[in-house]
Amino acid sequence: MIGTSDSMKKTFVISFEQLPACMLGCYGHQWIETPNFDRLASLSVLFDQHFANDLCTAQNSFPWWTGQTIPQALGTQEQNRSSLISHLKKQGIESTLLLESDSETGRNATTRAQEPFFAEFDHVESVAGQNGFKVSEAETPVAQLMQAAIDRLPEWMGNTQDQLIWIRSEGVPLEPLAPEFFATLYLDEVLDQGADEDELSDETAAAGELDPLDADDDAEADDDLETDLDAEDWQELITVVAELFTSPEEWIELDEHERQMARVVYAGYVTLLDQWLGRLLDQLLEYAKTQSILLIVTAARGGNELLGPDRQVENWGLFEEMSHVPLLIFDSENEEQGNRRQFLSQPADIPVSLLSWLGVPLEKVSHSGNNLLDVIYDRGPFPEPVIYAASDRAIALRTAEFYYLQLRNQLPTPDAADATISNERLEKQLYQKPIDRWDVYEQHAQLPEIVAQLSAQLDEKRTKHHDQNLS
Repeated sequence: MIGTSDSMKKTFVISFEQLPACMLGCYGHQWIETPNFDRLASLSVLFDQHFANDLCTAQNSFPWWTGQTIPQALGTQEQNRSSLISHLKKQGIESTLLLESDSETGRNATTRAQEPFFAEFDHVESVAGQNGFKVSEAETPVAQLMQAAIDRLPEWMGNTQDQLIWIRSEGVPLEPLAPEFFATLYLDEVLDQGADEDELSDETAAAGELDPLDADDDAEADDDLETDLDAEDWQELITVVAELFTSPEEWIELDEHERQMARVVYAGYVTLLDQWLGRLLDQLLEYAKTQSILLIVTAARGGNELLGPDRQVENWGLFEEMSHVPLLIFDSENEEQGNRRQFLSQPADIPVSLLSWLGVPLEKVSHSGNNLLDVIYDRGPFPEPVIYAASDRAIALRTAEFYYLQLRNQLPTPDAADATISNERLEKQLYQKPIDRWDVYEQHAQLPEIVAQLSAQLDEKRTKHHDQNLS
């Protein structure tokens, strides 16, 4: 057990804008090296079923800051809702934000959209780095961010006030081009030997949801590749593979071997994030021996469909690899380390949990998240969670047993007769949970009564919020 002797509370959040849970060892990945995420998981409570629910690129509700559980795409317009930081200000709790950016590309649209929330922090500092095959590890954005946090840690911990310190990384960038060591960390094995392991987990293979790469097919593909590459060839290969993530029009034409190459390039950047998280974690755990620390590590969204299986249905931006994100909560005063919770959770739960831990009175606000500290310490009972989700193309409802999605331009109806398959276009999708982890076996035609029930529930939520907004 890590003990504490100081009543002063320090709260740290390390967030990644893009980091899918499926790429971490503590979430079941078999070959990507993430020893520091795994180490943190062994000291924390890990939420296995944590899902990003607002993946819209425009009018995102930004639930980390607002605590809003219902995406605006479902009709909510809670513009006047108090933010997390405004609650802290009322209680005199100091807040600091350390932001990462790429010196070449600057801040992306998602970052710019969140700047009004960033400005509410008492202290805001941006740290810039650079991505690239020939860039040194220390020059990367995540290295610059974590090193800046390590340098400021003595100052933060020496402050006698309760504090929230938010360390925000972009995570894996849109084009996941890591320095040479990380970019080639796994790719050479694919080129030399073929990938004879399951892409994501043994559990997935056992369920028949993702087929392992066929060894014979890989061997034939490898015959066509020059594995004894010089530095320029390596750089060209890695760059081309990394650029696949920005070219969705090409994905349908990729064979499984090419998809695997893309995944391992992505995996290299995940390991880079893990290495630098570990350096900050080393320092934080030393302070946690004598001070009261809450550390939350999570992500705003996952990756994209290149990281998941090749499906027979249209991808609407809400599948497993895009919405399932990590959530690890370390409390230096928690004696139950290394536990896992299957409780359905979402980003809006994080501000509620932070305010609770810092002793800030919680307002009675409709559609606010759950206090996950109550879940951790079994201060229940808890109602069965339901997560409402949205992307640019679809809206969805997730329960512990089912995941239901429908196109945003479709008017939902509880009529089960409308749940038949359209030969031209599938407008509804249904997946059984948790047995179909990867959203592969679409079953809305087989389970029309469930579709009618969930469609009516989603319709009721939309109608209710629409009526509230008009009143």
